Amino acid sequence: MNWDETGPETDEPTGPVFDDRLVDADADGEDTAVEAALRPKDLEEFVGQEKVREQLDLVLKAARARGATADHVLLSGAPGLGKTTLSMIIAAEMNAPIRITSGPAIQHAGDLAAILSSLQEGEVLFLDEIHRMSRPAEEMLYMAMEDFRV
Repeated sequence: MNWDETGPETDEPTGPVFDDRLVDADADGEDTAVEAALRPKDLEEFVGQEKVREQLDLVLKAARARGATADHVLLSGAPGLGKTTLSMIIAAEMNAPIRITSGPAIQHAGDLAAILSSLQEGEVLFLDEIHRMSRPAEEMLYMAMEDFRV
C-alpha cells in the first residue's frame, strides 16, 4: 500500500512513473538515433579545436583536388574530445564508408588482416583505443600503412 497525497492509503501507485530507460546505462535504438542526430556532420558543425579543423580541412581539400583518398590521419586525445566524430566527418567529407573497431577487438594479426583485406577502396578505418592492440597487430598495421599491403 502507498500513501496518497490526499492522505488515505491506496493500492494504486502514486507519484511519478519512472521509465526503466532513465536508469538503464545501455543505449537503446532511440537513444542512439538521438545521439546520431546531434553529432556534427561536417567540419563546419564541429565546435572547437580550430587548428585541428583547419588541418583536416586542408588535408581533405587536397585529397579531393587530387581525386584521391586522404592520407593517414592520427587523432589523439583524451576521451570525449571528438575523435570518433572527426573520423565520421572525414568519411562524410570524402563521401566514403567508415568501419569502426577498437584495439581490444583485435587480438591477433590475423584479426587485423581480415579487417584490412575486406575494406573497400577509399573506406575509412577508425581504430579506437589503438594503444590496446596486440604487438603483432601493431606491426601489421604499420606495414599496411607504409606499403599499402597486408
